[in-house]
Amino acid sequence: MRLPEGWRYEIDEGELIIMPPAGFEHGEISAAVVTALQTHVRAHHLGVTLTNEPGFRLRRGPDTLRAPDVAFVSNERLARVADRRRFSEVPPDLAVEVLSPSDANVDMERKVQQYLAAGVRSVWILDPAAGTLRQIAAGGGERVTTHPDAIVEDPVLPGFHSSLRELLGR
Repeated sequence: MRLPEGWRYEIDEGELIIMPPAGFEHGEISAAVVTALQTHVRAHHLGVTLTNEPGFRLRRGPDTLRAPDVAFVSNERLARVADRRRFSEVPPDLAVEVLSPSDANVDMERKVQQYLAAGVRSVWILDPAAGTLRQIAAGGGERVTTHPDAIVEDPVLPGFHSSLRELLGR
């Protein structure tokens, strides 16, 4: 909590990971995703949608702190968040990561596994370069969407639907 601002930080099993600020495209896509999710979540009173890389402590001893680009926390989980001013000890229902050119595939796979092990119900990986969305569900289900006009849905967000094109901000 006391680290200087301007850079992004995560902790991977006790190791501090310093990441450069996100680029323009990354911010544009994150904004498109949060807009689509927040519109649905608020209209149906499902919980909260978070952006700006909120910290979630996924594990202690050694600590793992991850900060998804966008997250959804259901009302059920939100009721268990003890202090909203601090990193949440309660994992989000949905964690969304937007790939940046600096993201290594191995690092992202590790992050996905950490999310799922901590109880995240669904992880989305948006790849702007490939124009794809990979959805990984707890329990092993996986779906890759490649067509821009394909409809994206997720059981974690009842009734939600959007096109891949809309989520990529295109």
